[in-house]
Amino acid sequence: MSLESFNKQSRASLFRCLSSGTLDLLVIGGGITGAAIFRDAALRGLRAGLVEAFDFASGASGRSSKLFHGGLRYLKNRRFRLVWESCQERNLHVRLNPRLVRPLPFLVPLYEGRGVSRAEMRLGMFAYELLAGLRNHRFHRFLSRQATLMLVPGIPTAGLKGGCLYYDAAVDDNRWTIETLKDGVRNGGVALNYAGVTGLLKKDGKISGVCVEDRNQAGIYEIFARSVVNATGAFSDQVRRMDRPDASQLVRLSKGTHLVFRPEDVPLSVTTVFSSPLDGRSLFLVKRDGCFLYGTSDDWEDADPASPAPREGDVNYLLESLRRFMPDAGLGLEQVQFIYSGLRPLFWSGSKEQCGPETSREDFIEVAPSELVSVVGGKLTTARITARRVLDKVIRRLERRAAWSPCRTHEVSIGGSNEAVAEGFSHWVRRCPSMSGHIRDLYQRYGVDADEICRELARVPTPRPHGREPIRPELEYLCRREMVCTLEDLMDRRFGFLDWSCERRLQYLRYNASVIQGALGLSESDFVGQFGDYQEHLERLHSLPICMQAA
Repeated sequence: MSLESFNKQSRASLFRCLSSGTLDLLVIGGGITGAAIFRDAALRGLRAGLVEAFDFASGASGRSSKLFHGGLRYLKNRRFRLVWESCQERNLHVRLNPRLVRPLPFLVPLYEGRGVSRAEMRLGMFAYELLAGLRNHRFHRFLSRQATLMLVPGIPTAGLKGGCLYYDAAVDDNRWTIETLKDGVRNGGVALNYAGVTGLLKKDGKISGVCVEDRNQAGIYEIFARSVVNATGAFSDQVRRMDRPDASQLVRLSKGTHLVFRPEDVPLSVTTVFSSPLDGRSLFLVKRDGCFLYGTSDDWEDADPASPAPREGDVNYLLESLRRFMPDAGLGLEQVQFIYSGLRPLFWSGSKEQCGPETSREDFIEVAPSELVSVVGGKLTTARITARRVLDKVIRRLERRAAWSPCRTHEVSIGGSNEAVAEGFSHWVRRCPSMSGHIRDLYQRYGVDADEICRELARVPTPRPHGREPIRPELEYLCRREMVCTLEDLMDRRFGFLDWSCERRLQYLRYNASVIQGALGLSESDFVGQFGDYQEHLERLHSLPICMQAA
């Protein structure tokens, strides 16, 4: 398979490809863990497939805090291995994939008699940077009271002693997951969304494949594989019970809710970390392109994992914590532009004493008697390491083939080498200097695949984009090369960078209706139906709860 057929129109042929012959590996789940396993397998030379019941990155992998971090707060719980791996991975990807993972400064204000003391912060940062191999983007530094207020003028001044500035990294989680998947496809793998597993196939008591339903165009397929990996996150236990109805619980869901503010409403100029005055949990206001992202709550959740709607209690907790921390900032319901909740599928040991903030983010890999491999837990930051562990287990039990190579994900950039990306960017800026800013954005989002969009930009005169709004060549590229099946796929996960405003997202769809209909092969009635579905989706999952709007 190649990216030329990674689109809605090619689904029937892709299903035939998956169901003909026997794969070396089939991954169930299209979040970052499944995507990383799929890419690793394809790079090693395995015949790999991936199926996802909904859209890629539509679960926890597209609803995270958008951070690629070492996990400073995990030091409190002595999760030294997790922090070490996270820091090493952050440093690796800042170097290997700088277009996607970018260093970000974080500021922790330090107060007299409350919160973390200067001595504790110094010790914590020494341990943090030591676990990073002293190779972080920049070393931490302590700031005076005056320098702190220049960066974060909105914080309370009473008792302020100064601050600590350190570096982690930021990532667009949707784009990171999609680019990882595309790299697996580019290297010979076959991946399909809206392909729900309805049953497991067995031979002599061992898993030999799966039954899959094409939820987009109807149809049932049998896909055979020498090894099957269950990487379905919040749905892991459901898949495990297809194999063994009495399988014990391995996953518990922790819900995190995030609020989005306009940058002009937040009196800060840098990402700020603080402890909630309500319960001491670590919260942050992350300065990103075009917004401040604020979160996150962390509570056990038993609701439907397919639709984690924000609740009044989640919003009240975040806003009250912010009001008490920065009472003069005036940040309330009226300033919230967007909201989303995600469910973290954490490995559950069964202990009654575990609570969300203290539960390990480390991964756990189970190999059932049927040889179904299930991976639960883990973090966005450490997904590459998790994938390597899973593949090492899978290959040990399969008859290894000489053509398979060792893991190469630590040395191969996603979406083209940094040199190739820079060369392509330079070439097209020389050709289209008036579009240099937009071309830079394209190469940061799509790597060397941006060449295809830029060729169209140069061929057909195109108006300059308004702000960050995608223009026609980019829209058509996404529909041809990124398996977009619905308007929600397009707006939430391919154009996740577009705008943190529900109404402006709907306006974009209205304005570009004819282009989108043609690119996705939608009739006018299909477009109207999907538009209504997306509007309802925004109201239910990305707007303040109705009871709070009325208030």
